[in-house]
This record gives sequence, C-alpha cells and structure tokens, in this order.
Amino acid sequence: MSNFIGRVSAQTYALLRIVTGFLFMWHGAQKLLALPAAASYKAPAHILYIAGPIELIGGALVMIGLF
Repeated sequence: MSNFIGRVSAQTYALLRIVTGFLFMWHGAQKLLALPAAASYKAPAHILYIAGPIELIGGALVMIGLF
C-alpha cells in the first residue's frame, strides 16, 4: 500500500493544488466580475474589492504552485 501511495503522491498533490487554486479563482471572479452571476446576494463593498483580488490572484498563484 505504501508503495502505491509513494508512486502517486506527487500527482495527487498537484491535483489538489490545482483544484484548490481553481476554486479560489472562481470565488474571486464571482466577487469582481459577477461570473457566474449570484442570484440575489449583495456583498458589502469591502468584501468585493479586498477579498476579490486576493482570491483571484492568490488562486492563480496556488494553481501554478508559487507558494
């Protein structure tokens, strides 16, 4: 069992990093660009303009594995 885990650990780590970064990017895009459009949710302005760029840029950095 540990032999199998050792063989696929790098691929599993990369997959989890890419999926996590992608989800962060979508949350940031929803706040900044309204993509996909939220039904009737109005977030406060500080959430939109502070958290949005952090999630969008941070998600891209996580996806490429910078940090």
